[in-house]
Amino acid sequence: MTDLHFLPGCRIEEITRPDANSLHICAEARRRSGRCPDCGEPSDAVHSRTVRHPADLPCLGREVRLELWLRRLYCRNPACSRRTFVERLPGLIAPRAQRTDRLATAHGRVGVFLGGEAGARMLTQIGMPTSGDTVLRLVRRLPLPRRPAPQVLGVDDWARRKGRTYGTILVDLERHRVVDVLPDRSAATLADWLRGHRGIRTIARDRSTEYARGIGLGAPQAVQVADRWHLLLNLRQMVERWLAGVHGRLRRLPPTVGQPAGPARRTGAFPRSQGERVASADSRERKKALYEEVRRRHAASEPLLTISQRMRLARGTVRKYAQAESFPERAVQAPAHSILDPYLAHLEARLAAGCENARALWRELRDIGFPGTSMQVRRWLGQRRSAPAKTTPRRYREAQPAPVPPDAHAGAPALPSPRQLALYLTRPRDGLTNEERSAIGRLERDPDAAAVAVLVRRFADLVRGSCIGGNAVVRAPIATFKRWLIDAQNSSVSAVATFAAGLQQDAAAVKAALTTPWSSGQTEGQVNKLKLLKRQTFGRAKFDLLRRRVLLAA
Repeated sequence: MTDLHFLPGCRIEEITRPDANSLHICAEARRRSGRCPDCGEPSDAVHSRTVRHPADLPCLGREVRLELWLRRLYCRNPACSRRTFVERLPGLIAPRAQRTDRLATAHGRVGVFLGGEAGARMLTQIGMPTSGDTVLRLVRRLPLPRRPAPQVLGVDDWARRKGRTYGTILVDLERHRVVDVLPDRSAATLADWLRGHRGIRTIARDRSTEYARGIGLGAPQAVQVADRWHLLLNLRQMVERWLAGVHGRLRRLPPTVGQPAGPARRTGAFPRSQGERVASADSRERKKALYEEVRRRHAASEPLLTISQRMRLARGTVRKYAQAESFPERAVQAPAHSILDPYLAHLEARLAAGCENARALWRELRDIGFPGTSMQVRRWLGQRRSAPAKTTPRRYREAQPAPVPPDAHAGAPALPSPRQLALYLTRPRDGLTNEERSAIGRLERDPDAAAVAVLVRRFADLVRGSCIGGNAVVRAPIATFKRWLIDAQNSSVSAVATFAAGLQQDAAAVKAALTTPWSSGQTEGQVNKLKLLKRQTFGRAKFDLLRRRVLLAA
């Protein structure tokens, strides 16, 4: 049993089992002498004996409680104020501690990954019971790891309270570990940290001008690298904002023809009820009134931020309304894939044969494997009947058919929303479906949209094709970027020219992104890990505890 439960500096005298889930180990210290904790004078003169009852790591799945008999020794140094002292057991237990050092370390490590209350619940199940407050106290006692100074750093922000307060996370991109966590995302805080950590030669960041200024102040010798994913994100956001402003004009474009037909599927949603149509119309009128008020204020040269504050609207909504050529109608979403789609050919054939009995059609579909109910067939058939069903109440026989969406064109699918169109334009063309290519072809019938699409695809292909390995210098992406920058700045679309002007201001970081392998990808992964630890504390942990947990878990 001594080998199963080793106690350094002690001899086990007796082991008992007070109950089925615990062990009681009686041990005696076996050191020849001890040293006075005040003066360090060795002594072996015994004054008396004392006993301590600390908890220890579990053994054989059972909770362990020690009974340690220690000697109280005389201090033989006449100049020392202490007359007696209890011998110490370094490496096993600290003075006046209620648990051994190894048990305290285990409690702290569990608290790092699970937090206080969750860690206490798990520790109770594995024979190391304690309270949540004790777990957090032991987490704060764990020493922070010492790591070599980073040379390639990743910088990103994280939300302490989303929309209110933010912090900064710093990651060593070469060793894939968190270096530090800062309490805010200001340039001054980042610059102060960088001044205390010399030797950093490369820093990957997002497009934040605050981080760019902080790096310039704290580490002017470091090469700043703009993150490629954020470049594509900013590109998509620019396209989405511009499309939102001209979407009303683009919806009137005719659809493309000659596209290969895809699998049979529903092209329109089921008709809405009268109450839903009334609620939708009321919502549209309210939004249109807000749109007209924003346009009036913007025409009077009122700043967008002031409009947002006075009208209590989100800044993005105010910007969208101010930049829109006409009222931005809600985009009609194409219906999602339905379990009825594989059976549409059979239904169309039976309808052409004159069968308008929904129940009979449903029984036929059920026999060939349709898993749905008759209600789905009835709703599909209700839009295609040549005459009302015999069971239709009289008050519904004269009801008007559901209105056709205003952006539908000869039964063609509606133009996708600005967000979807922006996604289609920034994706690789090889990964688009026939429907997505058809939507892009319809979009490119507008001259401005066609010019924007060409510039967007050129920049997206440039960013995606610039990811290289090693430290080789690639000159082709730089020349291509310069040509694209000139074309974008000369564009007739102001949104593209403004985006290009922003890239020109951050040109050094963008060029570094196109010619170096570094990015903020793994920094984003560390932010996700930090969010997990933050949510385990329900967002109520103090910053010092959260920072310690992040650094210890790295």
